[in-house]
Amino acid sequence: MCKPISVCSPRLLLTLFGLVIVAGCATTTVPTVVPTDLGGPERQAQEYAAAGDTAAAVAIYADLYDRSIGTARAQYAIAAAGLLLEAGSSAAAREWLARAETDAGPEQRSWLLVLSAELTLLDGDAATALDMLGGVAESADRALSLRTMATRGRALFQLARIEEAVTLLVERDLWLDTDAEILANHELIWSGLQAQTFVRPVIATRDPVIDGWLALAPVAVATRSDPFSLAQGLDRWLVAYPRHPAGRFLLPALREQDRLAQIYPAQVALLLPLSSLPQPAAAVRDGFIAAYLQNPSGAAMRLRVYDTDELGSQQAYLQAQLDGAEFIVGPLLKADVEQIAANTGLIPTLALNTVDTQQLLPPNFYQFGLAPEDEAAEAVRHAVANGAETAVALFPNSEWGLRVFQSFKTEFEALGGRLLESRAYDSSTQDFSLAITTLLNLADSNQRHQRLAANLGLPIEFEPRRRQDVDMIFFAADPGAARLLAPQFRFHFAGDLPTYATSEIYEAAARGSDPDLNGVIFADIPWLLAPDASSDALRDSLLRYWPQRTTRWLRLYGLGFDAYRMLPLLFNPGAGFVSLPGMSGELSIDTDGRVRRRLPIAQFRNGVPAMLVPEEQSQEAAVDDQILSLR
Repeated sequence: MCKPISVCSPRLLLTLFGLVIVAGCATTTVPTVVPTDLGGPERQAQEYAAAGDTAAAVAIYADLYDRSIGTARAQYAIAAAGLLLEAGSSAAAREWLARAETDAGPEQRSWLLVLSAELTLLDGDAATALDMLGGVAESADRALSLRTMATRGRALFQLARIEEAVTLLVERDLWLDTDAEILANHELIWSGLQAQTFVRPVIATRDPVIDGWLALAPVAVATRSDPFSLAQGLDRWLVAYPRHPAGRFLLPALREQDRLAQIYPAQVALLLPLSSLPQPAAAVRDGFIAAYLQNPSGAAMRLRVYDTDELGSQQAYLQAQLDGAEFIVGPLLKADVEQIAANTGLIPTLALNTVDTQQLLPPNFYQFGLAPEDEAAEAVRHAVANGAETAVALFPNSEWGLRVFQSFKTEFEALGGRLLESRAYDSSTQDFSLAITTLLNLADSNQRHQRLAANLGLPIEFEPRRRQDVDMIFFAADPGAARLLAPQFRFHFAGDLPTYATSEIYEAAARGSDPDLNGVIFADIPWLLAPDASSDALRDSLLRYWPQRTTRWLRLYGLGFDAYRMLPLLFNPGAGFVSLPGMSGELSIDTDGRVRRRLPIAQFRNGVPAMLVPEEQSQEAAVDDQILSLR
């Protein structure tokens, strides 16, 4: 049975002319250079690394580590950690650095500091990373010096100290020998500029190279919200700086990436559960189409929509290939993604959920979902950056609750935090007193009072005292449970503790006041917490014309929107997908093909979410001090 796409608006009908919709039958890294004379196995490891096979390279270093002692043993552990860092496997990199600690010599301790600083940068703590780099001793090791400068430059960019970062990395250019090394350094500067959220007017340094880079900053920042503005921005910049080194190295690479980023597959298959979940599936589908309407580059693309309920996910996936799909988006449900994962490989695929599997997945299989684990990790980063070292956690006794809790626990402990206590609760209850008093040790306090009163035989004025060793509370809950939990935390003397949750607590479509949630901090998608003018207008239009289909599914609409925008970046690996500002978050992709989301943070105030802006971005005085320090 065929499922045609319905078009509800005359304007939409006109705009869709040219898009053929056919119903379906039911982060720049700096290469690690190991500071050693390369023998056979080491050279083979580096060849694997250069070919992108990190696992094979690390396996060789692991074998060498097992067969070595002393500083040689530490050397191989550091080499493995460096490769894993570049591959985005930070947890495994931490393990190898810990192994290197015992046997490291003086030079290797500098390597440990640099790689540990990189991990700290990934955790979002640039100030601490800079302090760590200050302990790196001067060395004749060229690889160590280059990596130290690159890491310091990234830290300065993360702190919005743009002029200092550019000055340092321009100096680093002078140490480089090959065009490839210079291009990698230029891409490092570009990515640092692109990551800025606020760019002040350029203040001339009288160095034409530095001034040229600073003048490029507005172009880089503009591409975050409008990737298709790149070509015009580069043209204008080149008129002002025709002899700048970036014109020789960086601009050709950016123009090629821009060209590839606008080449769409000729035919795309969209696999959705249209029968069992018609409204969520329609939200994803409509978001996908809305992104097309904003971007004419894919005008010739043909779209076929397949119902995974009627055909089954495996058969729908096979049928899409037989029908000539050059790219497949979906399925949406985790169980369906698990079924097709083993059969992928021939056609690039962007699954709209994630799978938990140890099997090796093909390189052109990508996973993109609205995983609550992303939100829990974002909450942890924010809490740790604000001084949290200990925590307690409360979560529902369900598969979803356990997933969220495990993600929070893993991330918190990876960043050095200590989970003091955790409790699961029954989702059907409305009274959380027992779980909360146990978490906060209030039950022990009450028992002490009762024993003391009994021993003295006198009534004693008493106010329970919660535990004082906890810095934050994390809880997972749906909106109904959250409205009960937050006031009960306050009632039980925890109103002064930072309290974090996931976006599940926020009913975005309601657009009403929720005073019971005041004080709760959570991460959610930019489209809901920090929309720009374009996405805000799109949401208003969506709610105006199709409220019955989309009010409950705004996040899934954003998922479909972002899936379309990623198509050319994943279809053309040369497009250089580093990050993309999406409705679902700041999107980046790991070496394992999983799309990661960085999310904004908000806190309920006066019943509505209010964005929490990092202090260094909100205080212009701090930026002024940085500029004055350069004069």
